[in-house]
Amino acid sequence: MTSSDGGRRGLQITLSALAAIPLASGLAGALVGPSSMPGAAGPATPDVESEYRYAHAIYAAAAPLIWSAVPQVERRGALVRGVSGALFAGGVVRLLAWRRTGRPSPALVGAAALELLGTPVLVAWQHRVARRAGR
Repeated sequence: MTSSDGGRRGLQITLSALAAIPLASGLAGALVGPSSMPGAAGPATPDVESEYRYAHAIYAAAAPLIWSAVPQVERRGALVRGVSGALFAGGVVRLLAWRRTGRPSPALVGAAALELLGTPVLVAWQHRVARRAGR
């Protein structure tokens, strides 16, 4: 989405919409636990339950951070890069797990694609918007 604003409005809309993904997934995992996973069978150990819920609470926290950048997205490059970098790192470890234990469910393959391909696009887009805004 490029326009006279250098794509700023399109980036704001895209970031706002995409932030709903880690919020929904994070809340589901934090509140429901590992049983929220596709194909989950049986109870998890207390350590797995605890770690899973903790990690998903952190994942859910990405959404408000992203939303806080939206109003002045051209000035919030460090925040966009930081959150995107954390999500990208999550995608990398998903790939490592995939290699070690096998292909995950389609939802998690999609998540990895967004984390590994989408976040660099968003960072580049934000940089372009900031550059056009004279930042």
